[in-house]
Amino acid sequence: MIKYLVLKMISEQRYILALSFIKGIGDSRIFFLINFFGSAQCVWEKSKQDLQVIKGIGPKSIQDIGKTKFLDLADQEIEFCKKYNIDILTIFDEDYPSLLKQCPDAPLVLYKKGNINFEKSKKIAVVGTRKMTNYGKLFINELIESLQDFDITIVSGLAYGCDIYSHALAIKYNVPTWAVLAHHLNHIYPTQHRYLAEDMLENGGWISEQPSFKSIQPKYFIQRNRIIAGLSDVTILVESAAHGGSLVTAKFANDYNRDVFALPGKMTDQFSIGCNYLIKTHQAYLIESSKDLIYHLDFMNNPKRTNQFAMFIDLDVEEQKVFDYLQQNGKTHIDALAISLQLLTYELMPILLNLELKQVIKPLPGKYFDLYS
Repeated sequence: MIKYLVLKMISEQRYILALSFIKGIGDSRIFFLINFFGSAQCVWEKSKQDLQVIKGIGPKSIQDIGKTKFLDLADQEIEFCKKYNIDILTIFDEDYPSLLKQCPDAPLVLYKKGNINFEKSKKIAVVGTRKMTNYGKLFINELIESLQDFDITIVSGLAYGCDIYSHALAIKYNVPTWAVLAHHLNHIYPTQHRYLAEDMLENGGWISEQPSFKSIQPKYFIQRNRIIAGLSDVTILVESAAHGGSLVTAKFANDYNRDVFALPGKMTDQFSIGCNYLIKTHQAYLIESSKDLIYHLDFMNNPKRTNQFAMFIDLDVEEQKVFDYLQQNGKTHIDALAISLQLLTYELMPILLNLELKQVIKPLPGKYFDLYS
C-alpha cells in the first residue's frame, strides 16, 4: 500500500510539472483544474472538450495539454534534480511551505536545495538596496547578532548590498538563512556570491520556482520577490531609494497581510526615501533596532529570552537586581520584592517604572510584578 502511494505521488508530480511547463495557462488555472478534476493526471488525460467546459478556460490555454513533449520535459527535470540533490515540491505536497501556500499567487512548483525546514522558526526577510551604506550595515549587524539566540531564519535574495550582507551575517552568527533565487538552482547569480551560497547549504539553502531549462529574465526577479515575502512572517526594509525591488517585496508582504518594518533615515538620505515613505503612509512599522522586532514578535516569551535580554538591554545595578530576582522567583508582590532587595517601596517604584518602560517587566493586578513570559 505504501509503495503504491509513493508511486502515485511520483506520477502526480510528473503531471504537475508537465502542466507547469505549458505556456499560457498559469499556475492559478492549473491549480483550479487539478482541484476540479481530482488530479493532474486526470487533467492531462481529459479531452479538449471536457476541459473547455470550465468557465474561463479557452482553447488557446489548453492546446498543449496532453502533448508528450511536456511529459518528457518533466521526466528530464526530475532526473536533473535527482542528479544535483534538488528537491521538487508541488503546492499539493505536505512539505510545501504553509505560509507561502496562503498566498493567492503561490507558485505551483518549488525547487529547494540544502537543509531547509519550512515549518520551523520565525522567518524574517531582510531586503534593501544594492548600494547599502554603513548605516544599513550597522543595523543589519545589530539585528542578526541580537537575534542569534532566537529561533529565526533569515530570508533574502542573494543580491548585492543588503541581501548578501544579511546572508553573510546569518552564517557568521550560525542563524539559518535561505536565498530565494530568480533562476534555477543549477547555478548561482551573481557568480561572485557562489562560495557564500555554498556555505548556506549546511544551515539553510536555496529556493526557486524556475526549472533548469529556463534562462534568467528580468521579470523573474520581481516574481522572486513575492516568494521572499510569502515565505516570511516579517519583512524588514533596511534601505531603499524612491524606487526599487525591495519596495516591491514590501508591497507583496502587505498584500499578504504580513508585518512590514522599515528602517527610518534622514529625509536628505537617498536610500532612506523608500523606507520613510512606507512609514509615513502606514505601510510599515518603524524599526530602530532588534528590540522593536523582539517585542513585536513576542520573542520575550521565548525560553531563551532571558539570556538574550542581558545582551541587548542596558540595565543599571538596581534594575539588574530586580531582573535577576524575578527571573529566579517569578511573580512577586511589590512589598515582598522591596524586602528581598532591601529597598524601601518608594525607592523600588522608579526602578520598576524604568523596567516597564524598557519592556522587561509587566505589572499585574494586586501590585504584583513579573518578567514578560
